[in-house]
Amino acid sequence: MKMEIQLTSFYSHGDERRFFQGLDDIDCIENVKGIGRGLAFDINLNRFSKEKVFEFIALLWRYQIDLTPIRLLAERRKKFAWLRENQYYWHECMYPPNSKHDSENANITSSID
Repeated sequence: MKMEIQLTSFYSHGDERRFFQGLDDIDCIENVKGIGRGLAFDINLNRFSKEKVFEFIALLWRYQIDLTPIRLLAERRKKFAWLRENQYYWHECMYPPNSKHDSENANITSSID
């Protein structure tokens, strides 16, 4: 799966280094490339376990990075349908109020191969 995210500002070089180290620690995230103020990367879905999804979301949450690109996982892969459940702390950020739950109509830059 290819995904693009838009980065927020980092507070120091160390802060930025820790973000990228956290991303690098999630071994199923591969081929990370900078695109302007964003990142493009591949996610190996075969190795993207629930634990790794939690780590990925926590990393994006910590750096206040938009979670809506992750919606495609929940909407197009049964393995990740649990992401839609509203008991998780990220639900409103992934599915903002007054937005459609359909990524096809949202401004999301991700694709599933």
